[in-house]
Amino acid sequence: MRRKNRSRPVEVSVVTRAVVAKSSGILLQTFGNPLIRKELRQRMRSVRSILALSMYLLAMGAIAFIFMYLNVQGQTLLLQPTRTAELFTFLSYLQLAMISFVTPGIAAGVISGERERQTLTVLLTTPLTPLTIIVSKWLASISFLSLLIVMTLPLYSIVFLFGGVVPSQVIAVFWLQLVTLGAIATISVFWSTFIQRTGWATVLSYGTVAVIYILLGIAGYLIDGVAAHNPDASAWTDAATLCYALNPLFMLASIVERFGLITPVYHNTLAASLFSSVDAHHLASSGSWFLFLTVYLAGSVVLLGACAWRLRPGAFSVFMRRLLSWVAR
Repeated sequence: MRRKNRSRPVEVSVVTRAVVAKSSGILLQTFGNPLIRKELRQRMRSVRSILALSMYLLAMGAIAFIFMYLNVQGQTLLLQPTRTAELFTFLSYLQLAMISFVTPGIAAGVISGERERQTLTVLLTTPLTPLTIIVSKWLASISFLSLLIVMTLPLYSIVFLFGGVVPSQVIAVFWLQLVTLGAIATISVFWSTFIQRTGWATVLSYGTVAVIYILLGIAGYLIDGVAAHNPDASAWTDAATLCYALNPLFMLASIVERFGLITPVYHNTLAASLFSSVDAHHLASSGSWFLFLTVYLAGSVVLLGACAWRLRPGAFSVFMRRLLSWVAR
């Protein structure tokens, strides 16, 4: 008798099982350790956090209402799509400024604060690895600000109500804000790990943010000025593009320009120079975005790895001994 062909279930390969098990182990080790649970409970259950969330949403809502009220005076239509685009851009830049200003104050003391309270050595004696401690502190520091970003979604629904903006634009802006938040938090954790005092770590964190936003923009404008008087300006133009592509202000402007949200209200001196630089250097292209995401994401991974290395007991002294022995050769 002939046997009937029965379909056999597809077996999962050993490699796939190993990858899934390894990924699950990393996630459980990161999110399931008691340190991050304690940090999240301590940060989210306090009355201060609830008041901060409420005050932030109240302030953002009040600013959006005032902006809408000032723009509909003397108009027959309630809110035109061009005005909606202005509100969307205004809220996006306001939230980016909030991220850049608040993140160093929250993340710059996560490790140096433990060192000042003399509890860092206790953490290092636990079964948690230095990388797990660093990642847990980093996640706890950005969780609160990520919640602030997500909670502003209802404000952006006002923009959808009157038209002029599509969901892909909001997703692009939120992605830029989250990447910037993670990078600034990583820089703050880096200074908190390598600097003994929280005050100095906070100052250096704000100084690094100022370099990213102010000095890179000024450097780009100066390099553009040199390129305008140089016949072989390709190298200078590439250098200016690099400065602009690493500045979140210019990359946010590239989103505004790419989706056609530029309106006459932005045609003042500062905004005109901003959008002219975005247009001249093609910052809305995929190459500029690839550079921005690569530097910010890869740089964050490298800095977190350096923090984990620095947190190892005796790591700095071993490094100094090897450096001195190499110099003495």
